[in-house]
Amino acid sequence: MFRKITILFLLLALFFTLDAGVVTAKSKLIRVAILRNTDHFVLAVGDRYTLIDQNTGKNITTAIRLKPSMVTRDANGRLLIGDQPFENSRIIVEPRRDASIRINDIHFRGVLVIVNNGTDGITVVNAIDLEQYIRGVLYHEISDKWPMEAIKAQAVATRTYALYSMETFAARDYDVTNDVYSQVYGGKTAERYRTNLAVKRTKGQVLTYRNKIIPAFFHANSGGITESAAELWDINIPPLKGGVESPYSVNSPHYRWQRNFQLKDIQEKINAKGHVLGLIKTIRIKEFNPSQRVRKIEFVDRDGQSLVLTGKEFREILGPNALKSNMYNVQMKGYYVDFIGHGWGHGVGLDQWGAYNMARMNFTYDKILSFYYPGTDMTRYEDID
Repeated sequence: MFRKITILFLLLALFFTLDAGVVTAKSKLIRVAILRNTDHFVLAVGDRYTLIDQNTGKNITTAIRLKPSMVTRDANGRLLIGDQPFENSRIIVEPRRDASIRINDIHFRGVLVIVNNGTDGITVVNAIDLEQYIRGVLYHEISDKWPMEAIKAQAVATRTYALYSMETFAARDYDVTNDVYSQVYGGKTAERYRTNLAVKRTKGQVLTYRNKIIPAFFHANSGGITESAAELWDINIPPLKGGVESPYSVNSPHYRWQRNFQLKDIQEKINAKGHVLGLIKTIRIKEFNPSQRVRKIEFVDRDGQSLVLTGKEFREILGPNALKSNMYNVQMKGYYVDFIGHGWGHGVGLDQWGAYNMARMNFTYDKILSFYYPGTDMTRYEDID
């Protein structure tokens, strides 16, 4: 009887979240898009499970287990789970046992919602308790071998960012994605003892400014000074104004870097985004912002045509791992160019290598967080108005 009541409340929360598009901090249920617009994936359930039509709330079927089966669509556009077609556009997969769902060899807790988007493919959303979600994130965002205070700081930042996304994207089918554009999430498979311990020891703790959840961005290495969120997004609040000088990240991994590119490769990547630029002759930085990151960069081709991009645009074109940060200088070398820079990531908020070194110097996690997010308060999300 107790289990039936528990499932009822979970499904009610799930329907409330997905149908009404309303999520509150107190719901503690986050929706993670683990696959988007895919053509197929492999699904397995290791215990008894129920398939439910999310649109009507009616049970479709109950079975003992599901061996690894391909999920795709047939010629009529219907969902196929193995050989079984389904007319339903949204199917909830609700297992009896926690973490018994497996997608492409990754185990997940909570429940799944499989959404048939028609010609746009299939989206899979994992609806999961917030604290369990954080356990599935930390190992991908920070080493479980790092000092505990650094891991705890990351846990609070992760939880804060997740709640901010839940509030911001409530009208969407999902709150976060499982990649670098939200927070990398690996489900139950990514859980480790020490990262789980950090989640437990910071349970419910988040960062607020004037009693509101902040977007607690984080990055690998600030290069010595943090960036203003306003340089990258439409966010302008004191805790994310940047300019925090971080000696703790100096000489850490990724503090210095150098990358060499062929000018023709850069030209092709730029033009692939809809620009028209000939063979590049010169690249020069037109403007640095106050944190000494590139705000505007100019490309001049051999016909004298000029193209100016923002630093953010150019880094997105080359890729965030190819151009590690926007803190760099340019050295032309004939048909090649060197970018010589500092830091890794956008530079906003928590500096992970700075947190690592601060923890080694016996700073506690709350002191680390107040350093990188000045003016914030640590609170429990249940206490937020």
